[in-house]
Amino acid sequence: MIKYDSGTKQIQINRGDATTLNVTAKDKNKNPYTFKVGEIVGLKITSKKDEEDIIFHKTVEVEEETNVVSIPITTAEMKIGEIINKPATYWYEVYIDSSGEVQTIIGYDEDGAKEFVLNPEAGDINA
Repeated sequence: MIKYDSGTKQIQINRGDATTLNVTAKDKNKNPYTFKVGEIVGLKITSKKDEEDIIFHKTVEVEEETNVVSIPITTAEMKIGEIINKPATYWYEVYIDSSGEVQTIIGYDEDGAKEFVLNPEAGDINA
């Protein structure tokens, strides 16, 4: 299960769930941004209140001009940490790297940090 709140930009996902995050952006004129071939779109998830503690980082290279870039996330990648019994809140940001020029498109701003909430998953059957 994944939920995205477009107002707060909060992402909620169950630990161990595979998903695809579809990233869009706006240009300076508030028009849909066209991602260019060769640009890198990245997602970083950090510990809450500790942006230096990166717990997940994934990048995708744009292969053709598009207004939407998909970042696939596997089951294994979302098994962050140990089994939890209550939601764990992290911070995240999404950025574009265009030939070394990095632009954050979702991240800490005047509304504060963007939260990535990892919800509990059931454990495996004990053998």
